[in-house]
Amino acid sequence: AKARAYFRKALAANPRGLDSNFFYGDFLFRQGDYAGAARALETALAAPARPGREVADHGRRAQASALLTEARAKLRG
Repeated sequence: AKARAYFRKALAANPRGLDSNFFYGDFLFRQGDYAGAARALETALAAPARPGREVADHGRRAQASALLTEARAKLRG
């Protein structure tokens, strides 16, 4: 419950952010909420680019994409 509350605060501060949505998606995936994880990861992948963070963004997007693939696979059964 405490982790979920902290994620909600982070998302309130940066609702379209790459990192905040990726880590929330990862959390939801680990909790078994694959639909919620997919939504958060899709938001992460749609996040605007951050100037000067191109390398970090590329790596984080790759992680988000891979986890989104896993979440979608879990949803398909």
